[in-house]
Amino acid sequence: MSDLIRHLQANYSTLRKSEKKIADYLQQHAQERLDFSITELARRLKVSETTVSRFCRVIGLRGFQDLKLSMAASSITVDEFKNIPPAIHEGDATPEIGRKLSESLSGSIAKTQQSLNVEDMDKAVAAIARASQIYIYGIGGSAIIAHAAHHLFTKAGLNCVIYTDGYMQTVSASMLKPKMVALGVSNTGITKHVVDATKIAAKKGAITISLTSDRESALCRASKICLASPVEYMDTPLYGGAIDAKVCQLYLVDLLYLGVLFKLGKPLKRNLKTTAYALGTYYNPVGMQL
Repeated sequence: MSDLIRHLQANYSTLRKSEKKIADYLQQHAQERLDFSITELARRLKVSETTVSRFCRVIGLRGFQDLKLSMAASSITVDEFKNIPPAIHEGDATPEIGRKLSESLSGSIAKTQQSLNVEDMDKAVAAIARASQIYIYGIGGSAIIAHAAHHLFTKAGLNCVIYTDGYMQTVSASMLKPKMVALGVSNTGITKHVVDATKIAAKKGAITISLTSDRESALCRASKICLASPVEYMDTPLYGGAIDAKVCQLYLVDLLYLGVLFKLGKPLKRNLKTTAYALGTYYNPVGMQL
């Protein structure tokens, strides 16, 4: 662990709320260089440039350039895994890992809820509730989230399909129509095939929804509706699969599902009973009585 990250963790409790957002981001991206401006960092974290400058001074640095140099050094010296919460270390005992993981995941869900754009979520719920068909796109780690959404919507009786390879995403998107919905899932928002499929779907008149962590990403820009988890929980490109990132996006999927469930009401209740009966009758390995 680098000196910068140790210092952030040791003094975390003394930071202001806005400063903790910066500290969280730096710890999540401890193995990356800070290759953008103070303006870009402030925009990503939705804080002021003054807050970033003050944060630098609070942690003992002269300014933002010193912070960039410290992060560059961290990217060379830090030997932590990229896709686990930064508070968890390789030498931690199992009870400590459990405690830290629980705190990290509950904190990430709380931040996702606090940053939720309710208007966008309501629009997404309404679009899916009235869609004639829903196409879901995701690749790699994001395919896990896409499958979760597909599972929930299908069991509730919605007309829903999923594609997890770029070829079929492109083909299927070209066949979408105005009353359909395309849901593109990419934590980073830069997965090329998902972005391209979303663009194609939009050209065909379908309502496009993105599930990502960066409102300035290519996927979000290609979508009519953007559902975004906090940017500090963005996956590290090529590594992916960050635990916090998955939990944040699953939270948004569940919230979207509950919204649709409550909006459509009785028909979906009947559908859930129908699928439960079918599973209990034909796919019931333990003989459970319903």
